Amino acid sequence: MPAPEQSPVTEEGLLLTIRDSSAGRKMETDNTANNILASVKEQELQFERLTRELEVERQIVANQLERCRLGAESPGAGSSSTCCYSATCSTVV
Repeated sequence: MPAPEQSPVTEEGLLLTIRDSSAGRKMETDNTANNILASVKEQELQFERLTRELEVERQIVANQLERCRLGAESPGAGSSSTCCYSATCSTVV
């Protein structure tokens, strides 16, 4: 049996439904893309902040190590020795 012919109104309605559905998917895709972009930007900011914090820590440790080296090399340390293995440079008696 042949398929019934659709009237132009029904065909237009079908096309509008397809267009609306397509537009809805495009909006969802746009929202997803915007959410991903926002997430990436937030992660970039976090990475930059952590990088700065890490550099500050690295500088602190480098300064502590240098103080420990200078303390170990300086004459007159007596019976004390400088410990460079602790979190902070401390003198061990």
